[in-house]
Amino acid sequence: MADKIKKLITVLLIAAFISGAVPESILPQAATAGAAVPSVQATAYVVMDANSGDVIYKKGMNKRIYPASTAKLMTAIVAVENIKDLDQAVRFTKKIKKMVPADASKLDLKAGTSYRIKQYLNMLLISSDADSAMVLAAGSGIPYSKFIELMNSTARSYGMDKTSFDNPMGLDTGNGYKKMYTSAYDYAVLARHAMSYEIIRNIVSKKTYKVPGRKGKPSFTIKNTNGFYSRYKLKNKEYKIIGSKTGTTSAAGHVLIATARDKAGHEVICAYFGGKSSANLYNGIEKLLDYTYKQYTNEKIVLATGFWDTRFRNSEKIICKHATSGAIPMREDGKFEPAIVTDTTNTINLINSISGLELGTGTNESLTVAGLAIAYYSSKGGITGDSLTDEELNIISSLANTEEFNISEQKQIAGLYLSGAMANVEIEDAKHSLTKEETVLIADLLT
Repeated sequence: MADKIKKLITVLLIAAFISGAVPESILPQAATAGAAVPSVQATAYVVMDANSGDVIYKKGMNKRIYPASTAKLMTAIVAVENIKDLDQAVRFTKKIKKMVPADASKLDLKAGTSYRIKQYLNMLLISSDADSAMVLAAGSGIPYSKFIELMNSTARSYGMDKTSFDNPMGLDTGNGYKKMYTSAYDYAVLARHAMSYEIIRNIVSKKTYKVPGRKGKPSFTIKNTNGFYSRYKLKNKEYKIIGSKTGTTSAAGHVLIATARDKAGHEVICAYFGGKSSANLYNGIEKLLDYTYKQYTNEKIVLATGFWDTRFRNSEKIICKHATSGAIPMREDGKFEPAIVTDTTNTINLINSISGLELGTGTNESLTVAGLAIAYYSSKGGITGDSLTDEELNIISSLANTEEFNISEQKQIAGLYLSGAMANVEIEDAKHSLTKEETVLIADLLT
């Protein structure tokens, strides 16, 4: 009887396969890149492609966790964004000192001394100093409550909808702060933003920092709390750690958001929360980063190539696309300098690389909109006609500095706009010199 039932089931399954009616749940599942992800003892983690923002691997990425001192990345962002003069000196007062729990003060700054905002930022991010966090939030000219409000509103603007701040230090329930929480995904996003600020990026890459001497206290050197710079140095890797932030509280466990980068410019963020020990934390992150870059090498996953100084611009995806394809040459440090204006030859070469065109380079110091239009239509054989059409006239009338060009050149300038190539830029001057960012956006639409 049992054999008959088995045969019947087999027949039914064959029929189902033929008809396409087999439920997905009983079909063998295709292996995914994440199927063999190393087992680590984190409460939650996210491995993110920093250049694209895509999540590569995850565990409990939306689970509520505590950020500990990784929250200081947001403190730094709010300070950089809202304090006008980062070279101004700010006094660390007794009132501010009383706001910092004794067990959170790493450097025990002396009340009455003053440091520049940039110096506080270094102490904040390198030594994870709570005194520096509090003076930035309460002593820099921004009301303390407003500073905390800015931390939360900035998080919302980043889409960090599972995050809340109620202090600039990263303290949580263990110190009576009940509105400090986040998710691994949110803090990977935060780190991606933080690493797009040159000043923050430079600070978190430092292994040490010399704090200047002040009245009654000589200068002293602090070490980065990021253990990858000291006791957990990585050897023989195809990538290196370039920064981000550590944290530890009883509620959070051991925490680190590590950012890694390989020589080709593939940047990966590993936001790791709830390590049971320091060794567990660094070992877990190393395993995940090793696996990620190995999977990329073996073509199991795709990593984008991009520039940290173009992240979160409207042009980000387009620039990242052409960096990944190799059309935009990468600098080793991953800097693009979007606002820079280069000479005509370099600008035309960039356009040709992206668009596949073969425009002549010319000899001018910089490429203007008019210069591009003339070069473009010269490669196409020019535009015929002795007068402007109504459409061309409307374009020319809306642009500055067109009167010195002849009718043929005006038709070419108007033609560039009418072709749609200028759709991603807002340029209303025919003699405007193109920046690198504008060049990429225009070249992306040139055919």
